[in-house]
Amino acid sequence: MNRARTATVAASVAWVLAATWLQLMRGPGLRAYDVVWAEDGGVFLNQAMRHSLWHNLVTPHAGYLQVVAKLVAQPVAALPPQWAAAALATGAALVVALISLLVWFHSGRVLRSAWARVLVTAIVPLLPQAGFEVNAAVSDLHWYLAYAAFWVLLAPPRSVAGQVGSAAVVALAALSDPLTALVLPAAVVGIARAPRRIMAGIAPAVMVVALAVQGWVHLTRAAGYRASETVAGDLPSIYGLRVVLSALTGDRLLGPVYQAAGLVLVAVVAGVVALAVALLLWRADRVARQVAVVGLVCSVAYLAVPVGLRGTGGFLERAEFSLNGSRYAIVPLLLFWVAVAALLDRLRPRAVVGGAVAVFLGVQVLSDWAGSSVRTGGPSWRASVAEARAACAAPVRPPQPVPLVAEEAGRYAVPIFPGPDDVTIVVAPVPPPGEPLLFAVVVPCTELRD
Repeated sequence: MNRARTATVAASVAWVLAATWLQLMRGPGLRAYDVVWAEDGGVFLNQAMRHSLWHNLVTPHAGYLQVVAKLVAQPVAALPPQWAAAALATGAALVVALISLLVWFHSGRVLRSAWARVLVTAIVPLLPQAGFEVNAAVSDLHWYLAYAAFWVLLAPPRSVAGQVGSAAVVALAALSDPLTALVLPAAVVGIARAPRRIMAGIAPAVMVVALAVQGWVHLTRAAGYRASETVAGDLPSIYGLRVVLSALTGDRLLGPVYQAAGLVLVAVVAGVVALAVALLLWRADRVARQVAVVGLVCSVAYLAVPVGLRGTGGFLERAEFSLNGSRYAIVPLLLFWVAVAALLDRLRPRAVVGGAVAVFLGVQVLSDWAGSSVRTGGPSWRASVAEARAACAAPVRPPQPVPLVAEEAGRYAVPIFPGPDDVTIVVAPVPPPGEPLLFAVVVPCTELRD
């Protein structure tokens, strides 16, 4: 191994370790490594503790396969229960860090400036808006996998081995979320630019097959669910608020700014940004224009379709503004910054442009880094395991609550009823008093006794 390759490997390992650690240390209060989040424990860990990997891989949750989440959670079941929170969070953070490394290498085929490549790479683990809901969460890895699939399709490798690796990435992404189909337009640009178009079509073809599997699962196993009604006319405003304005303010300032100025400011900011994008597109070269356009198209689609399927209720509430649902803006924001990087990539002086973008986003990252999240209030997994161990040792164990969302039976999620030697460990978020318990981990006392 020559010196250049050794330096590349060393830098890659250092970045992955640093990016993983940063995600685990994000936020105030309890850290991600001491809090098990909702489906991470209530669904994926419960199933990993009770079934084989193959059973879990082919069993959908919420109507679709979530392969990567199952792959991350399955080994955790073999560890002592007290390690579960740290193992799940570290596994999720590591996957995100590896995705960012993949983006670095693929982006070099379409971006010239080092700062632009750093932007689309570092934004993956450091995205300011990721702190509230999706940071180090196994159940939210499918959003990042869609971003990985976008880059693999946009900048396909030229070797057979590279195409095999790319095919594996897009297959895992598609088998984790059928909405990954929304980044397929990137394949049009990737194939058009590839010197060997047949080879460049391998990964998209594999992705289509994986999506067909997801489609079959969804049609035969999905139960209908909508959080609210969808008002199509609200979708442009939601994109303007949760993507365009949020990209300028970050999470911490978004609420106060929106509450003070409302949709009027959203419309003004969106108009100014649209004008700037149009001007930059007019001045851009062919490659930059292609990357920017496909990035923006996929960004808009990845907000409109998921939110349209979920329902638009709650996103535009002004008086009681909440960051709930911010997970739906993760992929649109990542792709929005891809378009920005492509349009500014060739502007000179590059050091000034790159420095300005770095300062702008750096301020956002630092501002939002300590922002509260859905995990801030816990419960602490370490403390909960200690309480569960004490309950197992008690002469009389109190009745254990039943988590309502744990197993899958046909189209529906069903509870796990604790047995006489089981104890229930509640995970975040803790339901309000009087509300049913949705997510918890049911652990045999034999796993907790010393």
